[in-house]
Amino acid sequence: MDGKSDTFNIDKELDLRGLDEGTITQKIQDNLNTVTEGNFMLVYVNRYEDISVVAKAAFASKATVDNVLKKNEKDWVVMVKNEVPVAQAG
Repeated sequence: MDGKSDTFNIDKELDLRGLDEGTITQKIQDNLNTVTEGNFMLVYVNRYEDISVVAKAAFASKATVDNVLKKNEKDWVVMVKNEVPVAQAG
């Protein structure tokens, strides 16, 4: 989100609310291969600690977390971008 554009190419949405850490990790890794490089997958979680689970799974799958949006007291939307993280590039 660099301020240059206000549109996002969203290829997939995953509702992972209430799932355990292993299931969240598996679903992120299984579904990222269906997201076009440079596009987004929206992931819905309802526990704050699940944001880091999503981030670790995304990074392990060569993707990045671009933004986290708080919908309400118990719901977050994690924007996962299918791109190689800068630290892993090259």
